[in-house]
Amino acid sequence: MENKVLKSLADEFSDIHLKSFNQQNLRFSSRFIFSLLINPQISYIYKKNKGFCIFSINKEDAEIITMAVVPKYQNHGIGFLILNELDEVLLKSNCKKVFLEVASNNLIALHLYKKVGFRNFGIRKNYYRILKDKKVDAILMKKVVNLQK
Repeated sequence: MENKVLKSLADEFSDIHLKSFNQQNLRFSSRFIFSLLINPQISYIYKKNKGFCIFSINKEDAEIITMAVVPKYQNHGIGFLILNELDEVLLKSNCKKVFLEVASNNLIALHLYKKVGFRNFGIRKNYYRILKDKKVDAILMKKVVNLQK
């Protein structure tokens, strides 16, 4: 894909990320997102102006690098649609497992991930700084990719 198109996409994703994350230091800049998108190992799923998921696939494992849904579309099935589409992509790629990490205070995301089959497998204590003097844990999650929903 042409860099100009990827730059525009990075701007759109950054805008969604900005709207989706309250803590400024958890937001991804357009420049950072662009650096991800130009990497041939990185793919994405996009629901225009509503949400996106950036992920990588490495043989039989995949990782969700970031996912964001505009708050007014949260709890309307957009995240669910994105993750179902991700499942289809991973199945076609013969991927066996997908991993992610999520801030322990991101209850909407935790609920969604559990709903689609992700399970906790670890914690990174005090991983995300959400305020100058406050940190929250990162919850490590994984899901076995299969045909069964």
